[in-house]
Amino acid sequence: MTASRPSSPLPTPGARAASLADVAALAGVSTGTVSRVLSRPNMISEATRLRVMDAVDRLGYVANGTARALAMRRTMTVGAIVPRFGSSSFPALVQALESTLAAGGYTLLLSAPEPRPATDTSILRALLERGVDAVALLGAEQPQQVLAMLGASRTPFVCMWAPPDASGSSIGFDEKAAAVLIVEHLRTLGHRSLGYIGGRTSDSERARRRLRDLKLAMTERSLVLRTEAVIETDHGFREGFEAMQAIARREPPVSAIVCGSDYLAAGALAALDQAGIEVPRRLSVASFNDNDFAPYLHPPLTTVHLPIREIGEQAGRQLLARLGAGTATAPVALPVRLMERASTGPAPR
Repeated sequence: MTASRPSSPLPTPGARAASLADVAALAGVSTGTVSRVLSRPNMISEATRLRVMDAVDRLGYVANGTARALAMRRTMTVGAIVPRFGSSSFPALVQALESTLAAGGYTLLLSAPEPRPATDTSILRALLERGVDAVALLGAEQPQQVLAMLGASRTPFVCMWAPPDASGSSIGFDEKAAAVLIVEHLRTLGHRSLGYIGGRTSDSERARRRLRDLKLAMTERSLVLRTEAVIETDHGFREGFEAMQAIARREPPVSAIVCGSDYLAAGALAALDQAGIEVPRRLSVASFNDNDFAPYLHPPLTTVHLPIREIGEQAGRQLLARLGAGTATAPVALPVRLMERASTGPAPR
């Protein structure tokens, strides 16, 4: 029987806080090694790292962040601004970004504000005033004031979910390729007249790109997007349900509905089921994202798999490289693929 490690005693009020030297002595390493484990864990062997972290836990050691920041001229933090964080695919993106940065010794500070005027730079200013070493933004369409502020402070940044560019500052995928996958799939099934439920193009560049690229792909293949079957709304289950109800009441001559996200598609499928409209025999439904729940809807959802987690991981690696904690990679459009499931079928005769 293996003896369990004795639990650490509770700190005594007024007792001296554990120091870096205390941790080093307990772990049997130098203070420099302890510092590297806490700031650059990728530079240390796993066995040594575990021994040091065990000593940190047992002593309840907390590094003096202010002193370390002054010594390193870094706070080991990265700021991220991701609006509309709730009912979206952004949590998976942010989780991947945070995990990648944590592996390089950085902590992510996330701001998830409600939509604001493009000229409002207060959140970015607050992050920079707190000394973040780099910033992750959402989308390519950043206000000039934001870019000017980042340039003046010489703060490295990346734009996530943005068309990749040669500078490596934009991390994303080919939106047009994603649109072509879904439109071509529906065309081969005989669909010629389509509807669309998507995000609001008035305040989202991602919604604008998605609708633009879908229209282009349809036009190139002689498919028609019926205006009476197009609804822009917020991304959510309820919004998709209500949008599909509205379209069904209009009875437009469409054989398939494309949704801008799986959240909207899930709501749309529920509305069709409630209305007794059989999917896909009477109406096909297809979408984008391939969220974890997509294969378990009724019927399972045909959707384009977007590299959401990969965007976060690549953004994290790019920022670490710019901070000298990794190797930069050449920017490439991350791959997309169609996940064909039971929500799409041949167009009804």
